[in-house]
Amino acid sequence: MDNHHDNKQHAAIASELLSTIAPSKEPKVCTVASESPTGLGEGAAEVLAYIHSLPPAYQFPPSMVRSHRHNPYEHQVEADVETHDKIIPAGDHTLDVRCYRPAIAHSESLPALVYFHGGGFVLGDIESYDALLKLVCDLSQIMVISVAYRLAPETPFPGAVEDVQSAMDWVFANHQALNIDPYRVVIGGDSAGANLSLTYCQLNKNSHTFQPCSQLLIYPSTLGNDRSASRTKYSEGLLLTAPLLAWFHDNYIDKDNENDPRFNCMKASSFGALPSAFVLTAGFDPLRDEGEMLVNAMIKDGVTVRHSCYTDMFHGFINFSVIPQARNAIEECAHILRTVTQTTLPTPKIRNEK
Repeated sequence: MDNHHDNKQHAAIASELLSTIAPSKEPKVCTVASESPTGLGEGAAEVLAYIHSLPPAYQFPPSMVRSHRHNPYEHQVEADVETHDKIIPAGDHTLDVRCYRPAIAHSESLPALVYFHGGGFVLGDIESYDALLKLVCDLSQIMVISVAYRLAPETPFPGAVEDVQSAMDWVFANHQALNIDPYRVVIGGDSAGANLSLTYCQLNKNSHTFQPCSQLLIYPSTLGNDRSASRTKYSEGLLLTAPLLAWFHDNYIDKDNENDPRFNCMKASSFGALPSAFVLTAGFDPLRDEGEMLVNAMIKDGVTVRHSCYTDMFHGFINFSVIPQARNAIEECAHILRTVTQTTLPTPKIRNEK
């Protein structure tokens, strides 16, 4: 099936729709965040105190960390959302997915977000993102599909990349059964999941099959093991520390593959022809600078990008309900999703000339 022309047309509409969103009255885009974590926003100190009361994850095997992970601050959701768990084929194995659908949209063909969770390619699963994605589904009123790709070290690089390809192939091949519009599918994720989403778009941007119309990239990991100023400045005392970053990387990828653009996204030869993107970053995040590097690279190569930096937040903040900015960020993501998945461009306002 050759859907190249229709893909381009719908991606162009999504790009135009993203460009119509007016900037916030108080822009969140930052150039330089505060020099110390004393500038962290409300609720952040409580979350970080809890995190640092626990033994560091990097002192234990990943399997043990997974079995003991718990988030007492996860979002409390009372949403009219239907969920369905599925097992899908992925080569010689299977993957678990969870589909979220607004309960009022029984027969309507909906846009969809296919979401890949964060966790450094080592941690995270469908359950730990359940409350967050229910909320995204409820606020955006589009379908959300959460994918449990295989984790490292049991499945090292490029296993997760291959699973994302399999999952997206399944979504597009089964769009009628899922009752979604294949031309209004957004791909997205946070941290490692954003890395995988961007990698998928790079690998498939010249494909003639169905492709995402836009990207939702939340504090994306794009530099592999390379250094940046923010990785140096914010690698202590917050959620994503230098030893934890090293633990993630060492479990996922070997040194021979560190510069592979499927991991180190900034090694890509071009960012042209990618779908439009919403990129969300955090001011006190070691990954802040690489998110901004990605934004600049995509804009330079002609991609429509909207970037919000929550300057007083740390990596992972969107998962913690006690932080007011988490709700703000989720609402912003939902607004972006509703906007880029419209079917038509807004009617231009006619100005009365005197």
